[in-house]
Amino acid sequence: MRRLLAIFAAVFLALPLTARQQTKDLDISVVVGRDGTATITQRWEVYVNEGTEWYIPLSNLGHMTVDGLEVSENGVPFESVGRKWDVDWSRSRKTGKCGIVPKNKGAELCWGIGDYGDHVWTVTFRVTGFILGYDDADAIYFTFVSPGSASAPDHVKLTIVPGFDCPQWTYDNTRVWGFGFYGDINVVDGKVVAESSESFGYSSKLVALVKFQRGLFDSPEYMGGEFQSLLDKALDGSSYGDDNFDWMAVLFGIGFILVTFGGLFVAIYAAIASARGYKWKKKIFGRTKVEGWYRDIPLEGNLLAANYLLNKGKRFEISAPANNLIGAYFLKWVMDGAVRVEPDPKNSKNVNLAFVTSTYSSDSVEEDLFRYALAASGSNLILEKGEFEKWSQKNYQKFTKWPSRAVDRGKTWFQGRNYIQNDGSFNLDGQKEACHLVEFQNFLKDFTISDQREAVEVKLWKDYLVYAQLFGIAEKVAKQFKKLYPAEFEKLAQSTGMDMYTLNRTIIWSNNLSTRAFGQAVAKAGSVSGTGGHTSFGGGGGSFGGGFGGGAR
Repeated sequence: MRRLLAIFAAVFLALPLTARQQTKDLDISVVVGRDGTATITQRWEVYVNEGTEWYIPLSNLGHMTVDGLEVSENGVPFESVGRKWDVDWSRSRKTGKCGIVPKNKGAELCWGIGDYGDHVWTVTFRVTGFILGYDDADAIYFTFVSPGSASAPDHVKLTIVPGFDCPQWTYDNTRVWGFGFYGDINVVDGKVVAESSESFGYSSKLVALVKFQRGLFDSPEYMGGEFQSLLDKALDGSSYGDDNFDWMAVLFGIGFILVTFGGLFVAIYAAIASARGYKWKKKIFGRTKVEGWYRDIPLEGNLLAANYLLNKGKRFEISAPANNLIGAYFLKWVMDGAVRVEPDPKNSKNVNLAFVTSTYSSDSVEEDLFRYALAASGSNLILEKGEFEKWSQKNYQKFTKWPSRAVDRGKTWFQGRNYIQNDGSFNLDGQKEACHLVEFQNFLKDFTISDQREAVEVKLWKDYLVYAQLFGIAEKVAKQFKKLYPAEFEKLAQSTGMDMYTLNRTIIWSNNLSTRAFGQAVAKAGSVSGTGGHTSFGGGGGSFGGGFGGGAR
């Protein structure tokens, strides 16, 4: 292991360390006038080592116009040449000057780089027609940072404020959405504030959609129709309210961050250590690698205690997703007979859940989840395809708080047995119990390759599959069980009122349902209703000011 790490370290340290062109920080302040004109001020903190000028592309302006470009550095204003800027001028001729290059349906704002090295530029310009008018609302829909930049910023903050006396912007009269980057957007102290939480990549952008109560502005540019038409356009392809999440963009962003900040070696080490089993926190498990088997149900069968360990016990802070616990509970209810599995008359590949009781658990956390599912099932008490997802979208505020409550409740199980010490570490008895969970996971993963395996009674297999769902391996375990013990698997299915095919579908269904429902609730915590929170990387199409490129050239 040490030799392997040494090799990776040698390769990593051998990489060239020459400084790269970099936008360290971009702070954007927007002051909106009563007439709908915006004054935009950008503070660029950059390192430049190539090119002759810096430029900002502004495309798709439509009815909007851009003028009044001013650039300064260290308090010294640049000379403006207006719309006579020539991109072919030399670097020396561009130094200390700024100008605008007109483009079809847009413009490029340009200024000279001057000497290579570090710079802090302050750039100001006006956009007329910035506020859009609809029958039921006024709005902003603008791309403040374009994709395709030669130097994507490490950090961006956008602040939009009114430049006139008006009712304070709150969620009573203002709603917000953010697209194209990872971060948050909120209404704070009468301002709209968006801020990135991760570095921008080549495909990142910053698009803000703001909805205002109709009448805050005197003369917005009337667009016709209702605001919903604009919102629908912006949400298309976004992760707000659905599971259409841009995983390729996520992977791109993660890779960009790792390379940018030199975290590649750390990531490689974490991946190798995790793959080889060294992935558990020593203060909880007493060791970083837990081997061996444990055949009995661990932690007295307490799923919340198990969930706590899976969330808090990983060395590299890779938590078990909340949907695994949700899926485990759904499967548990089926196994216990609290709900009955019925075929979906509309699609033979789906199943429905019919509730046979209105209450189920004495534990408030599990009982709340049961009530959520029951409420989603509607008046016929049959949970059909899409119903829990729709319920989670409408009730995302309480649903997204449920996982943290589950983790807290799991912690109390260990506290009640005095397993957790003052410094948060587990004592020896606690470590033993914690290890049993991982040993049980090892058993479920590996029992098929052992020559010591024995047939397991059907009652235990019900619990085994529930825990397998918590570990995220229920489909694999069920497949192994069916292959090795087909008769017992059939008995298990019959004991729950199903055939083997339906049991398989139920296991798959419980996983998929929980993943979609919780994923959509989390996405909507960013809020289709516009009440702030996380942004969406996807979506934001058709915004004004949207361009491509920028930076040094």
